[in-house]
Amino acid sequence: MVRTFATHPPACPFCDAPLQRPSGLEPARLGNFEYGTCTCGAIFVHDITGYNLGAAMIEALGLACKDDWDLAWGLVSGEDYEDVLLENYDLESHMVHPSGRTQEGRRVRGALFFIRLKSDIRQAIESASGKVVSQHGHLAAIRPEKPHPRLQFPRNRRFTKQEVADLVMDRDVDLLTGMALQDPTVLRKIERLLYAPDETRWNAILTLGGVAGGIATHRPSLIGDLVRRLVYATNDSAAASWGAVETLGEIIRALPDLYGSFLRHILAYLKEPTLRVPVLWAVARIGELHPQLVRANAFFAIFDLLDDRDPDVRGHAVWALGRIKAREALSKIRSLTKDAETAIVFDGQTLVQRTVADLAAEAVERIERNEKPDQKENAMTEYPTVSGTEEGTRLAEARAISREAIILLGQGMSLDALQKLEKAFDVFESEGSIVDIANTAERIGDIHVMRGNIKAAVPVYQRALAVCEKAGDNVSSVILMEKIIDLYRAQKENDKALPYFFRALEIVEKLGDAPRSVFYLTGIGDHFQRAGELTKALDAYRIAHKICRGMGARERAEILGKGIAKIEKDLAGFKDSSASDPV
Repeated sequence: MVRTFATHPPACPFCDAPLQRPSGLEPARLGNFEYGTCTCGAIFVHDITGYNLGAAMIEALGLACKDDWDLAWGLVSGEDYEDVLLENYDLESHMVHPSGRTQEGRRVRGALFFIRLKSDIRQAIESASGKVVSQHGHLAAIRPEKPHPRLQFPRNRRFTKQEVADLVMDRDVDLLTGMALQDPTVLRKIERLLYAPDETRWNAILTLGGVAGGIATHRPSLIGDLVRRLVYATNDSAAASWGAVETLGEIIRALPDLYGSFLRHILAYLKEPTLRVPVLWAVARIGELHPQLVRANAFFAIFDLLDDRDPDVRGHAVWALGRIKAREALSKIRSLTKDAETAIVFDGQTLVQRTVADLAAEAVERIERNEKPDQKENAMTEYPTVSGTEEGTRLAEARAISREAIILLGQGMSLDALQKLEKAFDVFESEGSIVDIANTAERIGDIHVMRGNIKAAVPVYQRALAVCEKAGDNVSSVILMEKIIDLYRAQKENDKALPYFFRALEIVEKLGDAPRSVFYLTGIGDHFQRAGELTKALDAYRIAHKICRGMGARERAEILGKGIAKIEKDLAGFKDSSASDPV
């Protein structure tokens, strides 16, 4: 159903039923939001500011799960529940104002965040059978809280703030874990140290993450509440959130299976300039142990921060990409090895001041390091093992030629650079050095595009893409597909571009990258609309519209909504004219 752009009362996005005005709950909950329900089982939360949507989402999820946070944190969006954002809602008039203003001209910023659990999960929650739902929607027995086998303390022992603070400074995670199991207020006491000066705060961040990992299997509800409080602190613009994002990162680092799905919410904070350094630090720490977890999320936005004006942001972006061995950013990171500005980085032990150049050189070394086969984290190895001195010499010479080409290209000698790269490429092909093949092919394609030789660029990009797809390098594959799409569209060969739209869409959907999904869906819709296949175009636009609404991209959603309404009108007119034609 396409909504009119006139003011209208709110309706449930899942069943279109009219909604009652949301109201507060007694006793008041942590977020102090207004709440409402629909007969179809949907829960919705009202955020009057429109800025605390992360906190509103968590509050709606908790309410839907009846505050069973062990269950809530294990649910997966799209698999276990649906969520939709309805913007421009005014609580006072209980109306939606699509223009963003009331008739009197008053600005409307409110939003309703909807969550509806899948029916089997709702039934499991309502059931008194002693069952809960696992991460993928299957029933599993409730885990009882187990006594910790170590570090037993006298019953009802309570610990002072000073006792906790002293152990935090010693980073005694084991002892603090035992204390937290006996006295749950220990977590709160550590949490308060996040507002202390630097040294104490960093010790609190590390120990809080370690203690969370230690007690999660014994007192999981305590960790769920802790994560909830940290998210509120991060989303509340009126509250200081020192250390909150970093601590969330440490909890994910310690408990990737339980809280790994929350990484996508942390990455979303990159839109907030004041949170970029904390997010990048958290991503670096997570990626150091679990690089594939980071790669499974939409981490593309970090690439853009390599050009940020703030050296602290650039330095942390380099540090994070080095920790996850992001080969896709290797060329850009190399360009920062002459950046003499300094960044202050906490390396897990101490706060150190380092130049961006030093951090970039370290990141390049980590990315290019030739690891042992059993240490591989990615199917694409930087330099495969070569048997024989002669073959090793050939590869070394080819790489030297490739480096010379890059220097020539920087001096504006693109034709000379192209000739050297093509010479090196032949060696890489004959020796089967797959990373060299992919990188060199992409560079050759870039030079052809720069020189205006588009037709020559397509096959070398396709060669690089074939290597990346075979190696399972999804990020590089998407980047190359976009380059191929742009070239085919420039030549008005839209039919050839269409398969790449679909292939790229499949990858970014797995990565959870909503903005890029919208880009590809819109491109698919545009292709079918130009071809006159309006029903197929409408399907693609509708999915893109739903994603835009879900991620709060109001302007883009409005544009798509208008386009959808026009196509629906055209289709209706076509059906009417067909029905009136004589047989």
